[in-house]
Amino acid sequence: MVQNLRLLIRSYRFVVEQAWRHSSGPVTPMPTYSAEVKNSVVAQVQSGASVAAVAASSGILDRTIMKWITAATKGTPLEPIGRGPKPRLPEEAERHIYEWIVGRQLVGFPTDRGQIIRKAKDVSLLVCGEQLGEGWYRRFMERNPTLANRTAQSISMRRNNVCEEDLATLFATLTKPVIDLDPNESRVFNMDETAIQTRKKSKKVVAIRGSSSVWSTDPSVNFHLSMVACGSASGFVVPPAFILPGKTVEWDILKGCEVPGATVTTSPSGFINTSLFERWLHFFDKSVPSSVKRPLVLVLDGCGSHYSVGVIDTAARLDILLVLLPPNATHLLQPLDVAVFAQLKNKLCNLINEVTVEDDAGRYSIDKPTAVRMAEMAWTSSIIGRNIRIGFRACGIFPLSRVNTTNRLQIYQRNGAPRHVNRAMWLQVKSTVEKEILVLPSKSKKAPKRKRVTLGGLLLTHAKLEETAIVAKSTKRTKIGATSVISSDSVQVLQILWILL
Repeated sequence: MVQNLRLLIRSYRFVVEQAWRHSSGPVTPMPTYSAEVKNSVVAQVQSGASVAAVAASSGILDRTIMKWITAATKGTPLEPIGRGPKPRLPEEAERHIYEWIVGRQLVGFPTDRGQIIRKAKDVSLLVCGEQLGEGWYRRFMERNPTLANRTAQSISMRRNNVCEEDLATLFATLTKPVIDLDPNESRVFNMDETAIQTRKKSKKVVAIRGSSSVWSTDPSVNFHLSMVACGSASGFVVPPAFILPGKTVEWDILKGCEVPGATVTTSPSGFINTSLFERWLHFFDKSVPSSVKRPLVLVLDGCGSHYSVGVIDTAARLDILLVLLPPNATHLLQPLDVAVFAQLKNKLCNLINEVTVEDDAGRYSIDKPTAVRMAEMAWTSSIIGRNIRIGFRACGIFPLSRVNTTNRLQIYQRNGAPRHVNRAMWLQVKSTVEKEILVLPSKSKKAPKRKRVTLGGLLLTHAKLEETAIVAKSTKRTKIGATSVISSDSVQVLQILWILL
């Protein structure tokens, strides 16, 4: 009897609710408010305004405002609490880990997933006595969307030691021909040599899930291929020169070449040498139209094959001014390196992969004519003229811009980090005294001063050499004295302070 009565009451409630829903129309969802709106409404009430007045002006119910005021009085945060487990580490500790990651990038030693997890484990053991794992790392990356996975380029220590003095020297060197000759963009050229890599170490493929080891057969190749490229700031491109190792090549190696004026040659190493560069200067002079006013300005790196007595004499006879870039700075200031070679090599690798995949036998071998033909196809499919024009402007070579050259240097000094990102003040480069958890590697020292004298074709006596050595030593003592005064006032060792709330 009682059970039947309960079923009757439930049925009656269900009928009443359905009737009310159909009579009142569709149910409107509950409004949601951001933390800024909540804090603003609470601040108005706390400043003296009545709840009714604030409710009328904002359109928020009185009871909702009263609920916010009660929560604010108790010290309960008004921000919505996300679902899922709470972070194992305190917010301040995760902020320190985030700033440590940023600091590592800024000093040129970016960290990876494994290092972050290991450091977080050390911190977690000190804070709460528990370890962390992959789950914490995934949620940490979600809580910090400004962090992302990137592929780091490998740069040697010397290539990362370019300084402002090197840029000032280059700027002064380029300023003289710009002032004296007033050249237009069609007279300023950049020349560089690159090696075409026909083999890749590894690549990403699609395989069956659970495969323990996946391998891929690379096309066999037993030679080296270099290519000399050159272009002007106006977008004019000099035909490429392909250099192969050895002494002989097939007579029809350039048969069907789609690049007008392209040349091929050999050298013992497969790279350009001094005699080859002298012959290339003649080729360069003939390739540039006679309508382009001379002298021509040729910007190139300081490779040993690019300057000698014969090279200087040849350039002078051909009315070509050679401007050498600072050492180890081609990744910053060489237009071809900055804007052309990456796309060219990428297209060549794609061509090699396509040819390898289409070979049913799986035994494809790349010979010299095929490699040259693929390099020609990659050359014609690349937008070299437009890219090198952009590269000249980005490097600040032409139009001559000290601002652009400095920007290039600063980007590498920040390791690509945005301008608004700064290293946390509490992160120290030196090791801490007690707990070494979140520290940055020591800053790399600059290369030692040269102990040799550049003659530059001059004839120096023994007395002149001794005089040069005395001047160099006195300059070194002055710099050391100034440095010691500065270091005694500024160097200090700080420990990492954890602020745990």
